[in-house]
Amino acid sequence: MNKKLVVSVIGAGGKMGTRVTNNLIKHPDTIELYYCENSEFGIKAIKERGFDVTPAEVAVPISDIVVLAVPDKIIYDVSVGIVKMMAANKSLIILDPAAAVAKELALRDDCTFVVTHPCHPSYFLDQDTYEARHDYFGGIAGKQDIVIGKIQGSEENFTKARMVSEIMFAPVVNSYVMGIRDIAFLEPTLVEILGATTLYAMAETVKEAERRGIPRAAAESFLAGHVYNLSANFLGKLGNTKVSDACLVAIDLGNRLVLRDDWKRIWDDEVLDNVIATMLHPHDPQI
Repeated sequence: MNKKLVVSVIGAGGKMGTRVTNNLIKHPDTIELYYCENSEFGIKAIKERGFDVTPAEVAVPISDIVVLAVPDKIIYDVSVGIVKMMAANKSLIILDPAAAVAKELALRDDCTFVVTHPCHPSYFLDQDTYEARHDYFGGIAGKQDIVIGKIQGSEENFTKARMVSEIMFAPVVNSYVMGIRDIAFLEPTLVEILGATTLYAMAETVKEAERRGIPRAAAESFLAGHVYNLSANFLGKLGNTKVSDACLVAIDLGNRLVLRDDWKRIWDDEVLDNVIATMLHPHDPQI
């Protein structure tokens, strides 16, 4: 019988720590799981779920894989101590690329380091159940994809980390392997600098529609339906179907009235580096 993978989650009582341990604990035949947490709130949350808290000093040295489920801004401070405790030829997974790209993740030449992140359930994925269709984050019932990249280390350890990552965010359809800088261009550039910003503006505009007397339900339905339809159109999922000439004119106006003329600068390497530096250290903005 194959030996179980020993997995420790650092920050197991936080939001992401709770999500990933909820899935890892479903695989007792293949994974021996340890919950590590320092905060009083997190420790209480873990115990309320019926699990024990193990000190990192005990769990990390015996772990095959360590998952850092902690905020980006403290990854450096946390990783320095955790990485020192790891046994040789073991792996560490972080859940966001920012610290790795900014070189604020402690590393060791004799260990493997991996970045993974969920794509979240897409509205283009066919979900099988009511629960899955209403799992907007993923990792509960909704199918989703993940992205994953190796910072350094062995392919054998990376394969194990990929398997554990697919369990953490299950049910997973595809796990896309790419460079850590490519993952950073997906987040923050694609989905936060552009995506979250424009979607936040849309939500604010729904409030304005409501203020003007338009029923909120109608505004939400109109917005969500058009976002779905236009996403399918612009991403080439409707074949050669084109939007109307009037819509193209409106897009041109939106580029001038809503977006900056040079908004595609967000894809410049220098901008990415400055964005990540500012996100990790907002008290010292670089952009």
